[in-house]
Amino acid sequence: MDKKMNFKYFYGTEADQFSFYRIPKALFTNDCFKDLSCDAKILYGLMLDRMSLSIKNQWFDEENRAYIYFSIEDIMELLNCGRNKAVKSLQELDDEKGIGLIEKRRQGFGKVTIIYVKSFVQEECEEQKKEKSKMVKFINQTSVEEEETEEVYISNFKKSQKQTSRSPENKLQEVYISNSNNTNINNTNLSENKSNHIVSADGIGSEEDEMETLHAYQSLIKDNLDYDSLLVSHPHDKNQIDEIVDLIVETVMCKSDKVLIASNWYSGALVRGKFMKLDYSHVEYVLHCLEGNTSK
Repeated sequence: MDKKMNFKYFYGTEADQFSFYRIPKALFTNDCFKDLSCDAKILYGLMLDRMSLSIKNQWFDEENRAYIYFSIEDIMELLNCGRNKAVKSLQELDDEKGIGLIEKRRQGFGKVTIIYVKSFVQEECEEQKKEKSKMVKFINQTSVEEEETEEVYISNFKKSQKQTSRSPENKLQEVYISNSNNTNINNTNLSENKSNHIVSADGIGSEEDEMETLHAYQSLIKDNLDYDSLLVSHPHDKNQIDEIVDLIVETVMCKSDKVLIASNWYSGALVRGKFMKLDYSHVEYVLHCLEGNTSK
């Protein structure tokens, strides 16, 4: 680069006002993707971004699978590269010569090839599915039947016993967080909008420190779940994704010794440890379950 340019610093939350391409963190951290070139990983992120246009334009096939149009010329322009490199990057991703993150379908002579962008989450063995199912039970507790729908009680570290204004739209089932004597807390004065009730766990620390800790946990949990990729893959489920994130954050911050879930008591430390291990695939599993329940 011949000329050095002067750029300004970001201050506060200024970066949030811009649009960004999102590349799944798993492409850089999962061993199965280590042989993919950076260009191929960037291209996959660009294709994921193009999926939002497909959803907007209702580009679905007969099996309701979304597809995109992405020409070699598009790749050359966006990656600022020549044709050979564009073709090579595409081949790294396809199911014929590459890893299989995309699938190309030719529609006939003179017609544009369509591309299916596949999920980067791998199929799991039965043992992994069983373990995931056990972990997801802590957050995926929902039902379309009114009698099965319960409140969510989370023990937090705030001194205040004021009710929050947040109202879970997906009606996550009740999670009771108890203190050390196994007594359910703050189960009175329920509101009709099924809000969370937040009560003090130990009353230690200033409100400023508590908010700083809260934001740190929110950032960590979103990083663990690959939050940005979830929003790309499930653009219509943002509210549910945010509710799941909130539930995980509140639970890992809870300092209670015992947690009552589905009539069973669990160690608070065990639950917090399980929640800290939740990742993208767990939340996606929950979203699929919620979608299945609402479609019944």
